[in-house]
Order: sequence, then C-alpha cells, then structure tokens
Amino acid sequence: MAEKDLKVNDLLDTIEILCAEYGKLGAIMEVCYNGAFEIDEEGKFLFTNPAFLKTFLLESSETNKVNFFEIVSSPRVKRAVHALFAGRVKTFAERVELVVKPNGKRIVELTMRSIELRGRKYVIGVFDDRTEFLTAIKNRELSINLLYRLINSMKIETKDTIYQLARLVEVYDRSTGDHLERMEHYMRTLSGEYYRTYRERDPHLTAKYIEDLSLAAILHDIGKVGVSSEILLKPGRLTPSEFELIKRHTTLVAEALTGHKGGKDYITLAREIAVSHHERWDGKGYPRGLYGENIPLSARLTAVCDVYDTLVSIRPYKKAQRHEQAVATVAGERGKAFDPEIVDVFMRVHMLFKDIHDRQRGEKKAV
Repeated sequence: MAEKDLKVNDLLDTIEILCAEYGKLGAIMEVCYNGAFEIDEEGKFLFTNPAFLKTFLLESSETNKVNFFEIVSSPRVKRAVHALFAGRVKTFAERVELVVKPNGKRIVELTMRSIELRGRKYVIGVFDDRTEFLTAIKNRELSINLLYRLINSMKIETKDTIYQLARLVEVYDRSTGDHLERMEHYMRTLSGEYYRTYRERDPHLTAKYIEDLSLAAILHDIGKVGVSSEILLKPGRLTPSEFELIKRHTTLVAEALTGHKGGKDYITLAREIAVSHHERWDGKGYPRGLYGENIPLSARLTAVCDVYDTLVSIRPYKKAQRHEQAVATVAGERGKAFDPEIVDVFMRVHMLFKDIHDRQRGEKKAV
C-alpha cells in the first residue's frame, strides 16, 4: 500500500474515532441532569441539552428565537460572558437566581468556560439547578428552629405532650404514630425483662428507670423532623449524600433536648436514645462509632426494638418480614449490631413483641 494511502487511512481512522467520541459526548449531554449550553458572543444558542430546556421551560425549536441574555438577565453574568470572549478570564462560576415563568425563581450554580476552535471563540456552560435542595435545607432549618422553640416552651410533663412532640415527624410519615405506640410497648417489655434479669447486678436499674425508658423511646426519631420527606419516603436505595442527611437525624435534637428546661429524667434518656440508637455493638454504627458498653444502655435497648419493628413493618423501600424472619435477623446480629445480653433477653420475650404488633394491626382493621 502506498504511503499516501496509509496517511489517508490514518486520517479516516482519526475522523472515525473523533466522531465516535463526539457521539458519546452528545449522548452523555442528552441524559445529563445538569443543564448544558453553548453560546456565541452575541448570546445566540449553538447547543442546549434537554435539562437546560426543562429548566427554562423551552422547546428545542424555540432556542433560535430567544437569546441567552434574555433568559439569564443578570448584568454580572453578561459581563462575565464578555470577559470570557475577551480572554480576560478563563472560567466563571457563581450561584445565580433566575426568574423562570411560570415557575418563579430558580437558584442555579452556573459555570462557564471559554473555548477556541478554528480561530473562533465560544462559551460553554453548565447549570446545576439547586432550587429544591436549597429549599429543603431552608425548610429543614425552619423545622429545627420550630422544634427547639417547642421543646423549650412546652412543659413536657405527661405522656400526651410527649406524643404530641414526637408526632411532629408525622408531617412526613403517617405510619410514625403507630410506630411510636409500638416502640413504647416494645421498650416496656424488653427493658422490663432486662430489669428482672440484671437488677441485682446493676443497682441503677429501677422500676422508675424502666418507666422513663418506655417514655423516652417515644422520642427516638424526633430528629427526622429535620429530614426532607423526599428522602424519608424514597422507595429506592439512598445515595451516599442522602444517607448522610438521614444519619443527621440522630444529632439534630441533641442540643434542643440538652437545653430543655423541664429537667425530667426521661428527657435526658430521650437525648441519649435519639443520639445513639443507631450505634452498633461492634463500633460500625453512627454518628460517633461507639462500641460495646460505651453505647448507653437506653440506646442499646431501643436499637433492638426499633430494628424489630422496622423489619416487620411495611416501609416505602421494603415489604414487611414475617415475625420469624425478623427474630432470626435480630439473633444473627448478636455481638455485631446488638448487645449480646439484650439479644438473649429479646429471645425470651419475642413472642410478646409479636403480640404487640399483631394486636395493633388487628385494632386498625377493626376501626
């Protein structure tokens, strides 16, 4: 084969590779969650992907009728585009508030960069729409502030007021009320058996302590008031960032419960439980990675009750397990997630747990 033919074939191969790569890039941009665009110096659109069109409620055929500077009416962004074309800056990144009719304001993270191709400059950009995320953060902060005010202004002296406080979480999850009632009964059953077994060994175990534990357990998930419903009720697997937000429900109310003016013993226990009921005996839990008896007894008892009820109940992300399966799961976590002694106690009273769950389910059917 002649040298000229080799060069032509090499060029064709290169073109084929470039076309293939461009096709991949195009496919990626088409399915990208972030809005992407390309404009010339006058703000004319040369490219927009579906996410960009969705943000601005545009059809693909409409991009030749509108100008970038018309829909992104920010003087600072306009100056940045001119600076990019003039070569005074290479990249621009900033949070921008946009007015998009009829959906109102959108808050986006805008990043733009200048590129040069065949002697001509272009600007490419990406929008990361943060509106829902920032709104959720704001709502979360409002919820937490409300919770602080309620805790510090309410005289939490009776079971009724404890339930009222705990049911704040029901704004997101209507099953919470039933779960709270079961948790109180589970805890009274489990901690009562633990008391009968170990009261001679552990002098701090008293009948009052057991009663306080039963009340405190009602507040174990109160921190979920600060987690968005989209995450709490998500049917699929959580992303790492979503799981981090879920994990924070253990610490959100620590300060509020610490500052409670009532000074009741069960409020102190409620704080212990809220913070530590997702710690594991083997140290692989959260939020602090406590292990063994470093985890408060109140939280160790709550953990078994909470996991059992989760296993036998329907959740947005799972079906309910049969009682026997749940018991086997709890037993299998002896010395791993759970205190071995508490699992041994649970194995003696697990049929009472089944009765509590079945009785409430029967009462709901009868209503």
